[in-house]
Amino acid sequence: MRTSWVITLALLLAGCVSSPPKAKLTVEQATGLAVQLANDKAAELYHAQPFHGGQPARFADGHWVWTDRRGVGRLDAQVTVELAADGSTNHVDLKVFDSTNWPL
Repeated sequence: MRTSWVITLALLLAGCVSSPPKAKLTVEQATGLAVQLANDKAAELYHAQPFHGGQPARFADGHWVWTDRRGVGRLDAQVTVELAADGSTNHVDLKVFDSTNWPL
């Protein structure tokens, strides 16, 4: 009787342990979506789509992160795209640096 109570308690406690979130997208899917979102943002703001391939997205802390940096003429474009594990939410941080006046 006591053994069955201990087993039942152990099973209940095991069900309470949460596992870290798992990626629902493949690396290829996350990278492709990130590249698309980066190019959409660049097209909206600068009428250009400079991003392609590059490094694959990485899954860290429960979400996907993809970064890239491209030279576009005298400009450098740097982007970081963050996606939820399933790709549903995103954040695109696009920065453009002008090196026209460099060096000072």
